Amino acid sequence: MRNMKTYKPNHRTCLFVLVFLTLICTAAGAFAADVEFVMHQIGSFRSEACGVADFNRDWKPDIIAGSFWYENPTWKPHRFRSLEDKLDLDGSKHAVDEDGKGYRDDFANIPLDIDGDGLTDLVTCSWFSKRFDWYRNTGKDDAPWPITVFDEGVNFETGDIADIDGDGNPREILPHCQDTRWYEIAPGPDRKPALIRHIVATKNLNFGGGVGDINGDARPDIIRPDAWYEAPPNPRTGEWKEHPIALGSLEEGKAEHTPQIFVYDVDADGYNDIITSSAHGYGIFWYRQIRRSSTITFEQRIIDKSWSQAHSLALADLDLDGDPDLLAGKRFYAHNGADPGAEEPLVIYWYELEKPGKWTRHTISAGQKIGSALHIPVFDFDKDGDWDFVVTGKFGGPVLFENKLR
Repeated sequence: MRNMKTYKPNHRTCLFVLVFLTLICTAAGAFAADVEFVMHQIGSFRSEACGVADFNRDWKPDIIAGSFWYENPTWKPHRFRSLEDKLDLDGSKHAVDEDGKGYRDDFANIPLDIDGDGLTDLVTCSWFSKRFDWYRNTGKDDAPWPITVFDEGVNFETGDIADIDGDGNPREILPHCQDTRWYEIAPGPDRKPALIRHIVATKNLNFGGGVGDINGDARPDIIRPDAWYEAPPNPRTGEWKEHPIALGSLEEGKAEHTPQIFVYDVDADGYNDIITSSAHGYGIFWYRQIRRSSTITFEQRIIDKSWSQAHSLALADLDLDGDPDLLAGKRFYAHNGADPGAEEPLVIYWYELEKPGKWTRHTISAGQKIGSALHIPVFDFDKDGDWDFVVTGKFGGPVLFENKLR
């Protein structure tokens, strides 16, 4: 240690470091300002579910919504079904009028290769006919895709793909229904591919759901508006432990219908928090996880309460600053005009996450009669390294928003 010299930077070095750090900070702060989205109207079909996948094996992401899949890059529509083939239990059909009132009985469009033939199929669910269906991709551009009913008997609000078995591969489906269940691809009784149902709990809860590790044991838990279910070592045969929770309402301690529920450490304190919204009222929230010994509770924090019916959410790093941002859109006439704020303008916003737990709102679309219904698929459509996204709804879509950051 006697030969060690103390380093004293001269004023030129200090100036260089100061300028360098200023440039870094300026560049980091410029990401949000540089995020700009260009809107592309892809279709005008009045339905509320959409998805993104390569449906014709040309290595380009296509869009699927309503009765059509749209081929990238020309967005040529290919009719693969008629939604009237999904009839209500009494045989009635469903449609949406020019005012946006009514429904298509189609509440999730989840791309997934069910039969393992290399062609991406479509999994859907429906509220009125109470079905969970598989449309098998035939590989023919304009031929009908045959339908198989996988499950039925309950009202399905929607559903999302997730990694529920913890293998790192999101290929399971969490439906939003009153009980808590999930599906995975496995051979059915006839050894043919099927979606196998796993019941977590039969208790009726508010609609809405998500998947993520709440307690830090590296297992994906299932979160509902009224409870979160702690995953057992074996999610297929073990018992899921219920923990009370209350999400989705401006009234603290009250649970209401939510859309997607996300798990992320918003305030970077080492504990995963929860992000969601009120599906039919006002309020977008994050809930800070509080640990006291082995007890887990959540404190509600409001992100925004100025607009209603944020019935679809997505997390994505839109400004490429290394942490996820929140996408949210207003659903058009979720209950045909009966929800609070239903007549207020349709909007799509993104919320920039600024640690610790601060969110800044940025407008993507307002007053253009474009919102989002049940899903916001995020994908890099033009392969330029930033995240684009798709919305649809009873206003008529789908609509692609191209991120021009890169």
